[in-house]
Amino acid sequence: MGTWWGNLLGAGLLLAGLMTVRTTAVALRRAHRAMTAGIRPPRAPDERLDLYELAYLRGGGERVVQVALLRMHADRRLEARRVSKRRVALRPLGRGPRDEWEKAALDLAARAADEEGNVPWPLPASGDEPVIRALRDRLVLDGLRGDDGHPAGVLRRSPAARHRLQARNRHDTVVRWLPAVAVAGLVLAVVTGSYLPLLGHPPLLWWAHRVKAQAQRVFTSVYGVTDAGRAAIAAAERPEWIRKGEPARLRNLAVDGTQILSTRHPLHEPQEPRRNAPPPTPPEARPEPVVYEGPGLGGL
Repeated sequence: MGTWWGNLLGAGLLLAGLMTVRTTAVALRRAHRAMTAGIRPPRAPDERLDLYELAYLRGGGERVVQVALLRMHADRRLEARRVSKRRVALRPLGRGPRDEWEKAALDLAARAADEEGNVPWPLPASGDEPVIRALRDRLVLDGLRGDDGHPAGVLRRSPAARHRLQARNRHDTVVRWLPAVAVAGLVLAVVTGSYLPLLGHPPLLWWAHRVKAQAQRVFTSVYGVTDAGRAAIAAAERPEWIRKGEPARLRNLAVDGTQILSTRHPLHEPQEPRRNAPPPTPPEARPEPVVYEGPGLGGL
């Protein structure tokens, strides 16, 4: 049984590990419940997407910028001229932008313009743009797309998601250090001859890993468009989605991008030329094997 003080020290070490695991496990469960408590039901497919929501779900922020600029060009509020294969000249006309998306697209074009006022096309759009980030957040909260591997309906930058990440990291750190605690308990048992507290370390290790595995299992990672988002896109591709007076070309542009435009259109996105596959390499010739049959009977 060992010495009484050896058993006491071993039990104290085991109890310290048990309380630490319990604290981080409870904190992780609470953080997960707080993160998922704000998830609302995904938007119903019959709730109509607007033009820019459809564009973002299909092509991200870059597609949103393309739709805004082409909308202005179709309304003769933007002059576009191709100056090279990958650059265009843009000049607002008339009343200029009429919503926040068009204004953001023009601001982005002005920042990306070179000394001659020409901008690259397609115009790159960062997710850090306030208007685009707000649109992305709305789609995430509506359950139409995931936010970098977080569950549907959860923003990666939300306080609840950050708190859950911190709680998970703390518990993972405890799980990594638990074997060292078990080794310390083993050394103490060998020195004092008190082996009874060692019986508690295997269940403690199993419980800590079980909490970690359960936290990973209930954390459903979602990347890209969700099933609800795909259903909303399918509803937007139906003919009845287009309202009276709205051009169908903008809807098609939001879905398929500038590839649907004529090659003579100044904002058509040029495609890279297709390269033919190289001819197959002929198999390497192998020398025929030489079979040595040995000397015949006449040579004996």
